[in-house]
Formats: sequence, structure tokens, C-alpha cells
Amino acid sequence: MLIIRAILILIMFLTVFTASAQKNLDFGGFAGTSYYLGDLNTSHQFYQIHFAYGALMRYNLNPRWALRASIFGGELSGNDMDFNFKYQRYRKFNFYTPIVETTGQIELNFLIYRIGDKNYTYTPYVHIGGTFLVASYAIHPYQPAIPFGVGFKFNILKRMGMGFEWTFRKTFTDGIDRVVWSKQLPTTTAENDYLISKQTGYFHQRDWYSFCGLFITFQIKPSSIECNAYQ
Repeated sequence: MLIIRAILILIMFLTVFTASAQKNLDFGGFAGTSYYLGDLNTSHQFYQIHFAYGALMRYNLNPRWALRASIFGGELSGNDMDFNFKYQRYRKFNFYTPIVETTGQIELNFLIYRIGDKNYTYTPYVHIGGTFLVASYAIHPYQPAIPFGVGFKFNILKRMGMGFEWTFRKTFTDGIDRVVWSKQLPTTTAENDYLISKQTGYFHQRDWYSFCGLFITFQIKPSSIECNAYQ
């Protein structure tokens, strides 16, 4: 009987929480591009872009702060032969890998913003959080990362919002592009045709990747009026 009562109380609590949370909850989809920064591409933004996609869910704590969970997918690639540096022309490395990630983050709106509120219809924002990444063809496929970025969101319908977002993921691996700092490279005949360890990448540099694109979110129930303390 105690177990049954506990289950009933839990169900009642979840029902009440879900009903109240719907007013602050919005969800939707993302479409855009993904690209890579690392040993093969050290500085070029939007290099070898690929189509990226995803889904997200946001819980608005108040008009300034929100928590968000998302799952994104895309592809990363690079090729030494796209650049004119002599060491890259000699190295001739290239790579490709699909990626899937799950991310939890917190958003800070610069302006008061609520979906469906005619008085607060848009805001720029920043965000930071934590990511778990799966890069199928990397040296270590499973990796954590730190996501951070900027965006702009605005209302388009009573319960619908839209936005643009550009984010970076700082990883803790040098192996997404499979270019590690020391690797066996072929030598010349003057070195007796054997293999030696030579530096092929930067020892302290970790790989990065980025998502950039548009998202559309839908709110289940209209927002309620918030306490003035948040404004």
C-alpha cells in the first residue's frame, strides 16, 4: 500500500508540474551548417560546410534566463590540399566524420523576451553549457565539449518563435581530424628508407567545430505574466 501511495503521489506531482511547465516550455527544430577548425584548418570560418540539423527543447525560467536541451547532427571534414602552406602540401592529410551530439546549456537574454508577448518580441542572447559528442571516425569517437555562442530570437506567431544561432564547440581531443602531434611519416632515401616519428600537428591545439543556422520553436501554452522583479 505504501508503494502504491508513493506512485500515486509521484504521478500527481508530475501531472501538476507538467501542466505548469507547459506555459514555459517551447520546442522545435534546427537547420543550418556544421564545419571544423583544427590542425588542417586553423582559422578559416565556414570551411567545408555541411548540412546540419537537430531538435531542441527550452524551459524558460523567466524572461531573462532559460535552460535548453538539444540533439544536433552534421558532418566535419578537412583537407591539407585546400591550403598553400608547404608543410600541409607535404603532409597531405584529409578526414571526414559524421557527428551527433547532445547538449545542455543555459541562455541569457539581453532583453526581456517571451513568446506570444507583443511587448517583448525579440532579444539577442548568449549561451554556454556542456556537450557529449560522438564523432564516428575520430581517433576517440566519444568526447565531451564546451559549447558557447550567440544568437538572436524573435516572435513570428502567437505561440511560435524563430531565431539565428552561431555556436562553437571546444573539444578536449586532437583526434577528430586524426592529426596527432607525432606520427610515423615516410622518410627520404637519405634516411635509409625507414619510418621515424615526426611532428605532424600542434601539441597543445585541440579540435573545434561549429554549428550555425536557424531554429523555429513552438510553445505548448501561452506564457503567463511574470513577476516584475525579473524585469
